[in-house]
Amino acid sequence: MNKVILYIKDADNVFQQVDLFEDETISVTSKIQDIRDISKVFTDFSQSFTLPASKKNNKIFKHFYNYFISEGAFDARKKVEAILEINYIPFRRGKIFLNGVKMKNNKAYAYNVTFFGNTVTLTDLFGNDELSQLNLNSFNHEYTDSNVETGLTAGLFSEDVIYPLITHTKRLYFNSSTSHSSNTIDGDLHFHSNNSHNRDSALEPSDLKPALKVKKIIDAIETKYGIEFVDSDFLSTTPMDNLYMWLSRTKGALGSQSGGDERVRILGDWTNSSPTFLGATADDKSLFLEGSVGSVTGTTSITFSLQITPSSGYSSVEYKVEILADNVVVSETDNNTGVSTTTKSYSSVQQMLFSFFSFKVITDGEPFLFTPQLTFTVSGYSNSGSEIWTTTPSELNVISDVIISDQIPKMKVVDFISGLLKMFNLTVYYVDNESDPDYDKIRILPLDDYYDDNPKIFDITKYVDSSEHDVESTIPFSEIDFEYEKPKTLLMKQHEETFNHIFGDEEFKPANIDRGKPYKVKLPFEHFKFERLFDEANGNETDIQWGYSAGDNFKPDADATPQPTANYQPILTKPLIFYGIKINGLTGDDRINFYGNNVHKGLTSYFRPSNTSENGTSTTAPAFTLNFDNEVDEWNLKDYGGTTNSLFKKFYQTYIEDAFNAKKRIFKLTAHLPNSVLLNYRLNDRFQIGDKVFTINSIDTNLKTGESKLELLNVL
Repeated sequence: MNKVILYIKDADNVFQQVDLFEDETISVTSKIQDIRDISKVFTDFSQSFTLPASKKNNKIFKHFYNYFISEGAFDARKKVEAILEINYIPFRRGKIFLNGVKMKNNKAYAYNVTFFGNTVTLTDLFGNDELSQLNLNSFNHEYTDSNVETGLTAGLFSEDVIYPLITHTKRLYFNSSTSHSSNTIDGDLHFHSNNSHNRDSALEPSDLKPALKVKKIIDAIETKYGIEFVDSDFLSTTPMDNLYMWLSRTKGALGSQSGGDERVRILGDWTNSSPTFLGATADDKSLFLEGSVGSVTGTTSITFSLQITPSSGYSSVEYKVEILADNVVVSETDNNTGVSTTTKSYSSVQQMLFSFFSFKVITDGEPFLFTPQLTFTVSGYSNSGSEIWTTTPSELNVISDVIISDQIPKMKVVDFISGLLKMFNLTVYYVDNESDPDYDKIRILPLDDYYDDNPKIFDITKYVDSSEHDVESTIPFSEIDFEYEKPKTLLMKQHEETFNHIFGDEEFKPANIDRGKPYKVKLPFEHFKFERLFDEANGNETDIQWGYSAGDNFKPDADATPQPTANYQPILTKPLIFYGIKINGLTGDDRINFYGNNVHKGLTSYFRPSNTSENGTSTTAPAFTLNFDNEVDEWNLKDYGGTTNSLFKKFYQTYIEDAFNAKKRIFKLTAHLPNSVLLNYRLNDRFQIGDKVFTINSIDTNLKTGESKLELLNVL
């Protein structure tokens, strides 16, 4: 009989050993990938069990049953960190959720709790937070013609931000005919070097929106939530290295938070000449506050006072001021003219430590020169007083900054991460083995790689109850459908109407299977079909590929000559993930016709949006594609057939074809596993019974007795 020990972290962040009932059964179910629910990642979890309402446990749970206690009460809405041990040897780290208290004769008798493995804490950490709440300030930049041109041709911030050739309204084409040199029709990308141009016909900065590397979004998630993903080079190299998210939060041209014509200045380059009270540091146009200086206590309070003083000639301009904590507005003043002061106070400094604070000044499209001054006032603190922060330069101009957090699509952090897990069939788990160099980190890697990650084989033959066992089919469904969000863009709809198939989606439908309903693996992203342009004058292939975020509602310009202008109604799509591939070497009249800074020029390079990670060749398919199925490559216009490295082929095919194999079975049996197995197995290990080897689908273990209900899959 094992001794089970449970530790729960108390309000002082100290793990306390709790009292257990002597006869209480604690069973933990472990699984990471259920063959019957392939799109989900699982974690360890227990059946609910009870803890006695002992003096020690009452202290840990703060007498939760007494609802009159308010100061320092136990918050049962949140899970608390916990450790399970068997015979004082670590078994699992995770969290305990307090379900309730059982009362007898008006006295607390037992606390009912549930244990969850650490991987589930990701959803706890993310909650309902959105991507816009991440600190992405280091990628903010001025929205100028020059920056858009650089983003299109070379990228900004070492290509972390690009302006891909995806337009929201203007339909692009290419026509090298000299008789077409007047360029009176919108969107001609041919650069007529010897002829005059019409501004509207060219590609303009306002036609484009930026995109941010997916890896940088993941980095921001790690920073905000204090976690670290580790992998087998999956996140840092292809297929993730040049993967981008298009920053399109509103339909049409790049706008502000509300999609209007506001001009937003995020205040940065803060400096101060006096000692820092709270270890405040200026970073990426933010102030990061940490309690590293002096004796911060629960009674310490602080107030921000942001004073805006308009420059001469601008006192009548109306403006708005916002104070944000971690990109959430915590204080604002609107309809300001002249000198204004916006404040935010915290009665307890613990409410605002370890936060990024930023400050914005916004006008309704009007120019505005002003001088900001930020004052910290601190009380109840060893260094109480005030200090003043100013900007460099001291006088600022409201300009149309691209503030990434305002432009990133409206999407929850948890949906973003789960979308990537489904896209690449990734598994994720917490490393709780203290001897592992990645201990206390979160490992993320493709499922096939996980099962190939140095699995051990445990011979459990003599521990298995051979008196009875069940054998079941592995598949409760007839087919698997892989889908993006329903497409709304023009080219996607045209493809569906022409081929009666949604571009990029896939159906895995084995023959002669009639069991259950279809199973769907659906991503929270939308998918685009991109178009490589041909020269309308001679039919030749160009080196230009573009994307179009417009629907099929045609909106001709009644005043245009000749008719029509061939633009369609812009639409707001679901978040778009794509590869950004830099194309160089455009020459002569084949350069991209671009109008910026009141000058026409021919661009020799650009970032093309793509569903493939690289160009590929006439015989070799690109290493990765974002299509689930085999599609004609938009760039090479080639059908690679069985060699297309689709999402299904690269990340799902091996596992799913094995699951649908007619010889595959789930074996349900009971074993009394010794601690040498319980404390050392991983879910990608194998169990050997006799001369047969099995992979693990799930294990439900009684920690006291070691009795385990096993679901095993035969290895073919």
